[in-house]
Amino acid sequence: MKFAAIDIGSNAVRLYIARPLEELPNTEFKSVEFTRLPLRLGDDVFKDQEISKKKSEMLIKSIQAFQLLMEIYNVDQVRACATSAMRDAKNGRRLTKEIKKATGLTIEILSGKQESKLIQKAILHKTDPRKNYLHIDVGGGSTELAFIQQGRVKCFESFNIGTVRLRENKVKAEEWSRVHRWLDSLQWSNPSHDRHAIGTGGNIVKLGQLSGTSAGEPINHLLLEHTVHSVKSLTHKQRVYDLKLNPDRAEVIDFAGIIYSDILKHCHIQDIAAPNLGLKDGIIRSLWLPYLKDLKSQS
Repeated sequence: MKFAAIDIGSNAVRLYIARPLEELPNTEFKSVEFTRLPLRLGDDVFKDQEISKKKSEMLIKSIQAFQLLMEIYNVDQVRACATSAMRDAKNGRRLTKEIKKATGLTIEILSGKQESKLIQKAILHKTDPRKNYLHIDVGGGSTELAFIQQGRVKCFESFNIGTVRLRENKVKAEEWSRVHRWLDSLQWSNPSHDRHAIGTGGNIVKLGQLSGTSAGEPINHLLLEHTVHSVKSLTHKQRVYDLKLNPDRAEVIDFAGIIYSDILKHCHIQDIAAPNLGLKDGIIRSLWLPYLKDLKSQS
């Protein structure tokens, strides 16, 4: 059984194909194929409020290419979701109709809270029910925050603060204030020195690697700040050739670091775990759980 997730983000469009390793609700998945295309839809949307004709055509071609890959890999189920750029674009819903006409594939434009719920599916089984966590997911157009206690999400919210928005100077001061007010409202049951964070998104994983943090180990906040400062001091060319970053990530990774660091500092959190998980993984699990339920009912 193979499942496919299509994630249409503000900075990149991704296809992830995976298969479950066991017939269990919290099974791990084996990656079969992962393709990432840096379309950067947010560049258009956060400047002009709509996706240009050129990028619309590129997006349709990308979905057509993904369909060919899914056919080659014999994918059984697929779910395609779009996030901040598409939900903010004036022509976002019209574009989903064009994609449907050209490919037959339905694209769901997620609200910020729907996006957060899907990402939560990817990380909840990784949490220790004895601990409290702040989950931080930083994307190109938005940041999703969730407060987790005893293995359950107590509250969550989406904010219009993202790497592409920040780079384009499109983040309002009031939105930062809204983030801080939301964080101040959290009722931590443990002291500040024992607070935990989980970060999702490609940028935090890459920042962890650049900081020299071993895979699977949490990233120290002070080390994260130092790494972001070092990256900011480099030119785009140096980030690409010296740090071996993809060009589109090289443009936004320092802005991602600023967002993560601001939130950690505000909550007095000393480090952040960075499992290589995100929306694509939540989409896969959203397909797997109903399939497993049907499978069990038939047996």
